[in-house]
Amino acid sequence: MPTRMTERMTGAAQIRVMIVDDHALFRQGVGRLLEAAGMRVIAGARDGREGIRFAASLRPDVTLIDLEMPGLSGVQTIQATLQERPASRIIALASSVDPFQSIRAREAGAKGCLTKTARGDELVSLIRRVHAGEPVLDVTRPKRVAFPDTALSLRECELLRLVAEGLGNHEIAVRLSVSEKTIRNRMSQTFAALKVHNRTQAAVYALRTGIAVLH
Repeated sequence: MPTRMTERMTGAAQIRVMIVDDHALFRQGVGRLLEAAGMRVIAGARDGREGIRFAASLRPDVTLIDLEMPGLSGVQTIQATLQERPASRIIALASSVDPFQSIRAREAGAKGCLTKTARGDELVSLIRRVHAGEPVLDVTRPKRVAFPDTALSLRECELLRLVAEGLGNHEIAVRLSVSEKTIRNRMSQTFAALKVHNRTQAAVYALRTGIAVLH
């Protein structure tokens, strides 16, 4: 049976939330926070498989899914949950600011992403926006970084990250297990989409948008 938490009956408009995370204390803490904000936490799942099962049977309004769980990963859990119930509204929870982790969650179908270090009011606000079907920015990105206005695929972002690291076409081809010709073609397409003219401009774009990070 799902893990039941204290439920406040404050009306039909109450948002029903499920939390999927392998840490019980985190589930309990977030549950108390959301209930204090007038939401209803209907279940807590300790892993991805349990979360998929609960989502199908309980049909929560919004589901919070940890991206870093043992066994079935957060991205796999998002994908499977949406296969079972395409109308699911999912928010991915990340342990750190990682643009690639966020992109994977988005491509899997998450409506929003948030780091676990975010303030409680940020989580509450994001849940309300996702529940209302409002567009949301990617709040796992550093606040100093602008959200890209060009929709890039995971493949294109990976290419830009490697360019920003200073790798040449041959090195990138080896890293991605494709031919140099394929890399040249992808590079031309990506540069055209971004309206940049050379590798330096592409690298600057990647760094400014958070796709690549200087170490």
